[in-house]
Amino acid sequence: MTTKKIWLIAMVFGIIAAGLLYVMVINNENQSAIPARATASDDVKEKEADQKKEEEMKAEEANEFDLKSEKVTGNEMIPVSDGNRAMTIAVNDVQGVSGNIEPGSHIDVVAVMKAPEKKSKEQHDSATLLLQNAKVLAIGHAADDEETKKRYQMITVEVSPKEGLTLGFATRYDLYVMLRKDGDKKLEPDHTHIHEDDLHEGVFK
Repeated sequence: MTTKKIWLIAMVFGIIAAGLLYVMVINNENQSAIPARATASDDVKEKEADQKKEEEMKAEEANEFDLKSEKVTGNEMIPVSDGNRAMTIAVNDVQGVSGNIEPGSHIDVVAVMKAPEKKSKEQHDSATLLLQNAKVLAIGHAADDEETKKRYQMITVEVSPKEGLTLGFATRYDLYVMLRKDGDKKLEPDHTHIHEDDLHEGVFK
């Protein structure tokens, strides 16, 4: 075998070996790149999931805050008309029409008064129609929830300054509330009242 043939054979084997080496290197690079890409994709998905959870938590916190705020300010008072005043009176379940009054209702206020001691022998206790068609501005307290407001013990009504003085003076007596039908604006004569002895007439002798 001549030297020339030996060199040709060596060159051919060298080229083949170089080609095989190149193919092996490329395959290794491709295999290394695939996990790297997969890892990057997984990182993106994980970040998106974390961001979504964070947004959901913020939304839940916002909802809880809104609910708390609603409980605190859920019983807002109707605005008072120009020239009038807002005044609150205490009532029990019976006096307050068993929880059927709500803001915007119209009521009459009755005061049951005891006769003065000096005149107790001459006349009995009496009941008088103190206010008529008074507008209810609020019930209960501002912080009451829906269930508590149904068992209100406070009623805020709209009054004129003079009516406020009258009502303030009458709070020493038992006050009762009469709920009006919607649209009923009929008024009784001023100083409408009844004495206890009027109830006795025709009953007791």
